[in-house]
Amino acid sequence: MEWAKSLKQRRLELSVMNYVGGVTAVVVAAFAIYRFWTGDFTGGLTNAVIVVLLIITLALGRFPRCEPWALIAFGLVSSVSCILSTMIVGSNGLLWTYLVFWINLLILPRLMAACLNGAIIVLFVLTPDLFSDLLHEVSWAAVAVMFSTFGIVVSSLLRKQRRELAQLATRDPLTDAGNRRLMQHDLQQTASGKGRRRKTATVMVMDLDHFKKLNDEFGHDAGDQVLKQFARDVRDILRTADGFYRMGGEEFVILLRGMNEEEARQALPAVHDRISGSTQGPGGPLELSAGAATLKPGEGWSRWLARADGALYRAKASGRNRLEIAD
Repeated sequence: MEWAKSLKQRRLELSVMNYVGGVTAVVVAAFAIYRFWTGDFTGGLTNAVIVVLLIITLALGRFPRCEPWALIAFGLVSSVSCILSTMIVGSNGLLWTYLVFWINLLILPRLMAACLNGAIIVLFVLTPDLFSDLLHEVSWAAVAVMFSTFGIVVSSLLRKQRRELAQLATRDPLTDAGNRRLMQHDLQQTASGKGRRRKTATVMVMDLDHFKKLNDEFGHDAGDQVLKQFARDVRDILRTADGFYRMGGEEFVILLRGMNEEEARQALPAVHDRISGSTQGPGGPLELSAGAATLKPGEGWSRWLARADGALYRAKASGRNRLEIAD
């Protein structure tokens, strides 16, 4: 599910759940105490159950693997709580529906939020006792439908803008490869894993040979076109799990997840041969030098990258257009 996979970029949804859920739990707990105090045990018990469910949902959201389910549970708890409160309290509970509509649209997948909001509207419309007369019922239903529709449009635009901002923050605008910030994040995530989470990986640093000469002879526009084509050629041979980044200038990095040192020594020479010379520039095919290093136990990401970078410089010092693999 794309919505669930993108939760790392969806901190807004989790923030809404935590802040709104925390405040709601406190407010509803106060209502529960008041209702028990005044002898309304049914209302007090309902509010107490809502508070318990909210606390469980918020606790579930503290675990990264449970975040998608916590958001869905929070939307369901909020919707059911709104229905129960309105049925018990009466027309005053209708005011809470607008808050629940907006929460659902902010934290849930669009279709799920629309279905929940629509179910609440239909259920309340089919309960005429909640309204003083037919005009009151029709007016509330019309406003509820308009509010939900407007919310769908706004939340969709908001998510689209956030995706675009995330793209700008993590991608190189020229080649569409990951930028240095994304590279550091991915390498750090790979190197910081522990136990079963720590998986083997190999990083390969590449530098286009004599690229400055190409820029000097044919201009920077030609150089930019070559970099864009090179990035496309590299992406064509990578696995979906691999990472590809532009570290700066004509220097690129490939993160080969799940590749140990033995596999790197067997596979990377062929990868280098396939990439080097595959991109045609105005002066002929572009060759590249490369250095690779496999992550060692307990090694930090910066040291890991530095070993690959050192192997790259050995490749360049040994005549270029070759691959060196760090021990």
